[in-house]
Amino acid sequence: MGVDVVLQTYAPDETRAKAAFAKVWPRIDELNSILSDYDPQSEVMRLCASAPHAEFVPISKDLSTCLQASVRLARESDGAFDVTIGQLVKQWRRARRKQSLPTPTQIASARESMGWQNICLSPDGKMVRLLKPGMQIDFGGIAKGYVAEEALKILQHEGLPVSAVAVSGDMALGDAPPSPDAASSSPQKSSGWKVLMPIPKFRSPSTEVVESSTPLKNPGTANTAEPDSPVVYLSNCCVSTAGDEFQFLEIDGIRYSHILDPATGMGLTRQIQATVMAPHGIDADGLDTTLCILGHENGARLMQHHPAAAWIVHELTPEGKVISTPNAGFKKLMDR
Repeated sequence: MGVDVVLQTYAPDETRAKAAFAKVWPRIDELNSILSDYDPQSEVMRLCASAPHAEFVPISKDLSTCLQASVRLARESDGAFDVTIGQLVKQWRRARRKQSLPTPTQIASARESMGWQNICLSPDGKMVRLLKPGMQIDFGGIAKGYVAEEALKILQHEGLPVSAVAVSGDMALGDAPPSPDAASSSPQKSSGWKVLMPIPKFRSPSTEVVESSTPLKNPGTANTAEPDSPVVYLSNCCVSTAGDEFQFLEIDGIRYSHILDPATGMGLTRQIQATVMAPHGIDADGLDTTLCILGHENGARLMQHHPAAAWIVHELTPEGKVISTPNAGFKKLMDR
């Protein structure tokens, strides 16, 4: 997957922890061999190479799970999330290497192969047909959360429920760890894993104070001193953050995010960041990316499909102010 994976657990002893960790890595390797678009021999890449399909093709349970979640999110977001964006992603990866924008012809050609409606799953989800030639599926916006949760499941199965997994910016959290203040003779559960809520480091010529509707004590400023990150304590949920802080292309003073809008084929040019906490990693991972594409108002409508999720969106306005929109679930977490 090209990212770091970190495992944490509370175990009776080091041997027990290492034995459980040793069972996680093969599972991650397996998922990489199924879902990676970097490996031409992965299951999803071999599936794409054989498209279009006149008949249904059998697929693994993991590939089916990711395709079903991707199609569901595409439907909920009216196509703002589109897992068939792979050819377009390749153009923008090349653009970042060459430090030059894709041409309109290249973008149009890549978009010809797109369209989530052309993923046709059988009713039981065990088979699929890709209906367009050249279709390229890219799970980069949804799979890391799934991998994190699958890794956590192994640790839990091995009798280590107080565990956490981070796959790049995607976290899957198990039971709350012991409180650091509890006496060793009778350890008490804490309120959860300590998680720093990322504050966006937006760049702007303005130095105006951030305007925020969040309950953060230090909401920060645009292009000034870095604010303190608020802390929440979480357990038995998954967390994902998306934004363009680290991956972007800047040409002629315009910043193009690695997050691509399927409707235009272009990288987002507004600076925006979203964090989602949800029961499942595959949802948290897909939703944060989609919120960045949709923005505040349309994103709020999308999240009506996910009432169990807590989320917040930060966006830098053209005037150099940061507007932050949290939902009620996020505010409740911050008020604890």
